[in-house]
Amino acid sequence: MLMLENSLANTPQATDAWINHHDSCSAAFSKNKKHDWQGKPYHPISRHYRECFGTKVFKVSVSVAETCPNREGLNGSKICSFCDEWGSAAYHLERDKPLSEQIKINREAIRKRYRAERFLVYFQAYTNTLGKVQKLQDWFDAALMEKDVVGIVLGTRPDCLPSRVLKLFQEYAERTYLSVELGIQTLDDKQLDFLSRGHDSQCSLDAIDKLKEIPGLNVCAHLIFGIPGETDEQLIETARVLSAKKIEGVKLHNLHVLQGTPLEQIFSKGDFAPLSLEEYTRKVALFLEYLDPSVAVHRLAAVASRWNELLAPEWNREKMRPMQFIEDYMRNNQMFQGRLS
Repeated sequence: MLMLENSLANTPQATDAWINHHDSCSAAFSKNKKHDWQGKPYHPISRHYRECFGTKVFKVSVSVAETCPNREGLNGSKICSFCDEWGSAAYHLERDKPLSEQIKINREAIRKRYRAERFLVYFQAYTNTLGKVQKLQDWFDAALMEKDVVGIVLGTRPDCLPSRVLKLFQEYAERTYLSVELGIQTLDDKQLDFLSRGHDSQCSLDAIDKLKEIPGLNVCAHLIFGIPGETDEQLIETARVLSAKKIEGVKLHNLHVLQGTPLEQIFSKGDFAPLSLEEYTRKVALFLEYLDPSVAVHRLAAVASRWNELLAPEWNREKMRPMQFIEDYMRNNQMFQGRLS
């Protein structure tokens, strides 16, 4: 498959290359009926990347955004109940470094550990579409100039997608791989209130629709399981709705308690209990059975990057065991993604 070289990043040749490249990626999705998922009972994001790029691709997380609407108190909003001071940053100790330096440090660490050769720059922390669009464009351009970078992944919120940002997405989706990870968390309005998100479920659905209107743009929905009031019927309906929206990916998290978050206070009062690994696994498996098999799964469970901040549950300190537990549960019960979709 075609690879975008950094030297062609802003040329007509690069645009033509990406059009052909994207067509191959889209075709790969449609051929996924045979479920060639590397032996897993779900569609792993690694398979999606290999189908798109012909090789392994790894995310390089960076932190450049400095805040979000809730932290700014816009429209009377409060800080999300689960969010710590780092705004979901994976490498919070390096967030004060220039973008190019963050990319180099984290890319080379990943390259050495996994023998990786191709990378996506992941703008992860806080809300990356809150500020001026020119700053966002500068970040994109800087990232695409870096060695072995083949695309961009951007995290944001459903209520932070003004038309100027959507226009920028359209421009970059025409010439490079661009994925937007949208923090919808849940499609239940009462649960969104519990999380203090500051938007409702219709806002999330509208945001997905706007993003899906952009040709070539990859859309991934972030979801949190284990919010009080959650039901099996709700998880099934969420899987069906997201499948009908034709999103390309989901990233699953369990609601966990970090120090210094509003959820810590709720937890300390006994008004919230996190899910056990067993119950969370059951919920994930149920959701995946109703999720369209073409949707790539970016993550099965949350991992606490900073163990000293984690209060509960303890199993969030581990990365591999929860993932393996979920996979084993699905295999032992002959479950797989899309079986009931």
